[in-house]
Amino acid sequence: MPMNTTSTSFSSFGISCHRENSFRNSFLGKNDEVIKCSMGERTIHFSVRKFSGNILDTVNRQNTKDINGWIKDERIVYPSRVINQEIDNYCFQKNAKISTEERQRVFSLVSQRYQLTLDVKAAQSSINHVIMGNASFGKKIDTLCDSMSRDVKNRTADCIANLLADKFYQKHIEPDIDIVKLRNEIPDYLRCAIQA
Repeated sequence: MPMNTTSTSFSSFGISCHRENSFRNSFLGKNDEVIKCSMGERTIHFSVRKFSGNILDTVNRQNTKDINGWIKDERIVYPSRVINQEIDNYCFQKNAKISTEERQRVFSLVSQRYQLTLDVKAAQSSINHVIMGNASFGKKIDTLCDSMSRDVKNRTADCIANLLADKFYQKHIEPDIDIVKLRNEIPDYLRCAIQA
């Protein structure tokens, strides 16, 4: 009889962050934040410092602009992507659609509140592309999601990549913007935009 190898669902996914406080790292000034992810009995870890370094190295190698030009672009693209992603998530969960004008109002409200330049058409960030394209990331996701459905694996990878990308944005792109808070506020901005 075939075994059901896709029994673990996304609802069994757990994620936490903690600071690694070893004496050696503290002495060297290299305290690191570690993301711990579990699915059922499996657990993987990501060093935020290592992934941030990998992102910067990859961008330096692949980018035709200098790093400052790339950072300037990501100041616009990354939060715009987050807003579009959270609008799409909200609409999916509520089985709703919003108009182009309502989407634009959300962007205007966020832009005014956070003093950000945004692009309503921005849907992809190179930060996420670098994370998802990283071989180590892929291997860890494969280990965590072994024998799970493609949907569970994709949702898990997206969730972890978004967390790593948010932490990178917060540290290297725009430290004054709490991107997690912004993510969580999008449903409120949406409700305001729809009521307007």
